[in-house]
Amino acid sequence: MKKILLLSVWLIATIVVYAQETGKGIQFLDNEPWEEVVKKAKKQRKLIFVDCYTSWCGPCKKLAAEVFTRKDVGDYVNKKFVSVKYDVEKPNGLEFARKYRDQISAFPTLLLIRQDGSIMQRIVGAFPAKDILEAIQNGVNGKTWQALEKEYLDGNRDYNFILTYLDLLLKSGENEKYADVKRAYVKQFPVDSLLNPQIWELGAEYIQHPSTEEYQFVLKHLNEFGQRGFDRYDLEWTLAINAYYQISDIIKTGFKTQNQDTVAKLKKQLKDLEVTLNNPVKNFPEYLAYVRIEESYLNRDTEELIYRLIYLGEHHLVKSLDWTKEWLNYTIDHLENKQLIQRCLDYLYQAQQANEIGNDWIVTNCYNVLAKGYAKLGDQNKANEYTQKAKQIDEQNKERLKDF
Repeated sequence: MKKILLLSVWLIATIVVYAQETGKGIQFLDNEPWEEVVKKAKKQRKLIFVDCYTSWCGPCKKLAAEVFTRKDVGDYVNKKFVSVKYDVEKPNGLEFARKYRDQISAFPTLLLIRQDGSIMQRIVGAFPAKDILEAIQNGVNGKTWQALEKEYLDGNRDYNFILTYLDLLLKSGENEKYADVKRAYVKQFPVDSLLNPQIWELGAEYIQHPSTEEYQFVLKHLNEFGQRGFDRYDLEWTLAINAYYQISDIIKTGFKTQNQDTVAKLKKQLKDLEVTLNNPVKNFPEYLAYVRIEESYLNRDTEELIYRLIYLGEHHLVKSLDWTKEWLNYTIDHLENKQLIQRCLDYLYQAQQANEIGNDWIVTNCYNVLAKGYAKLGDQNKANEYTQKAKQIDEQNKERLKDF
């Protein structure tokens, strides 16, 4: 009777422990020597699941907290794999990373490995739990990008097949191959195929630069896209933000270079942008203002630069105080006309004050430029006042940074 009772207690305890284990997510070995992991996998007749991470990797922590702890993920992985996590900056993890250095180029990297050490599947990045689990299942079932590549090279261009192939390439960290396959698929169609929602899904990223055929097609056919059910607001936002990126690159390069060949190239880019920005798209008027001001700056025409900047700024078309500060810093250095210098200082001060209203954190500090301008005008008291104000703001920002 006592033996039966003990057996019952043991069975109940086993069931409770099993239930607890299966509900905890993936059961990882922690930085255990690779040879021991392989031995356990062979003994249990399982595959090996490896999480390669670092202590400073935010996406790694996200996976650990939100994906690996899930019951559905744990139940599947624990059944099929012996799992181990390696901090690749610690001894055993570093040794493993050296062994598989060709597979680990970013974090997190998840590897599905056979008992003989060969790679079945690689997953790079912190994807949602559903996508991670699907990628692991695909690896177990032999549905890898390498397997689909054979079909692709044999000429399979079915849309759903291409989507699946691209998805596997992306999750496996095969970024160059992903970009090549995606671009080749989209380029086989004429540019007006972007009006097809399926082609748009793959080709939308190619309207990133205003000089591309795809960008110009969307720009010229906004009404037609709207008639096909596309969201015009989203389209205009995409066109505008990509134009802004190019303008930003031009202006930042212009501030750094004195090379005349580079300056000539930047001027040509601005001329091309002017044509694009004359189209009726949200935010284009503001960006056209930046182009006109930068043209004056690259031409080193200080008076035209001042008049354009102040006129367009007073009409609320110049919102970047960072760029305003740099443009006016240049004009103050190169002006001798005291009236124009004073006009620059008055405008910059007003812009700085407007930037500070309601903001505890003063991102752009123009007071050093103001101090330089007043020193040039011979008003040393104002110059000293603004120099101290600049230092005060810098100290305040340093103190606030300590809280982050």
